[in-house]
Amino acid sequence: MLTRCLNEPVSRRGFEHGTRPQLMFICQAEGKAAALPRIMHKHEGRFELMFIQEGGGIYNIDGRSYHVERGDLLLFNAGVLHDEQPYVSDNLRIFSCGVEQLKFVGLPPDTFTAPSQRAVMPSGVFYQEIATLFQQMWRHASGQTRYGAEIADTLLSALLLLCRDIWPDAQQEQNNSESGLGQRIKDYIDRRYKDEIALKSLTAALNMNHYYLAHVFKAFSGYSPKQYQTRRRIGEAQSLLLSSDLGVTEVANAVGYDNVNNFHRIFHNLVGVPPARYKKFWLSGKTNIDGLSRSAIR
Repeated sequence: MLTRCLNEPVSRRGFEHGTRPQLMFICQAEGKAAALPRIMHKHEGRFELMFIQEGGGIYNIDGRSYHVERGDLLLFNAGVLHDEQPYVSDNLRIFSCGVEQLKFVGLPPDTFTAPSQRAVMPSGVFYQEIATLFQQMWRHASGQTRYGAEIADTLLSALLLLCRDIWPDAQQEQNNSESGLGQRIKDYIDRRYKDEIALKSLTAALNMNHYYLAHVFKAFSGYSPKQYQTRRRIGEAQSLLLSSDLGVTEVANAVGYDNVNNFHRIFHNLVGVPPARYKKFWLSGKTNIDGLSRSAIR
């Protein structure tokens, strides 16, 4: 008979002593109807984990662009801007979950990795195990079992520790002078995205040639400076539509658009539906948590 004793020291247990993460929600997005993009936004006070079971998309996390595909895991640390554009396909299937009270040893609350580490990782040989954990969390969180909420939290802990184990500490983003410049440009736009930012003022503030600035930022983020600013505005507009009682005109003004018709046109082009319809679509579902599929539970 083989016996394995789990008497590892606390430092190898992963979660900080006395803490346990809790599931805020779990979401399952399926098919073409679930492929509405969620433009640039962030969440305070929670961590999110996403799993691309089938399909793919283009995701921008903390200013870096990732082409994701089947089996990829995506991390959204608290306070980190991210942009979600799943590909429209019949076989699209994405699981995601919101987590509160996450505290790994040596990291800030609601943070899974250090800023220097990649935010996307293939699940590899753990694909089926991770898919099964998400499916079991979904079933138990939906109340199909007597102790569903507690079981779902236990499964969540197992999922997070498994992901933490396969996320190599040495897996870091490439840091060079251009990525540092890209971050500076991003930070400048983030602070002023509601204002009109002329390229001339941007280049003057950062003391850079405008051709070089545009090249550096495109390589860093996947967007031109103007595209990035627009996505910041529309992402904030999506959040306001879902989390406030503001009307469309008030939301447009709040994110820097004086012309509501212009806002309406840009929102429709980026999201695929007009602002009022977007709000009605999401809030008529089972949850009003921003950016979630209508099939979300907790």
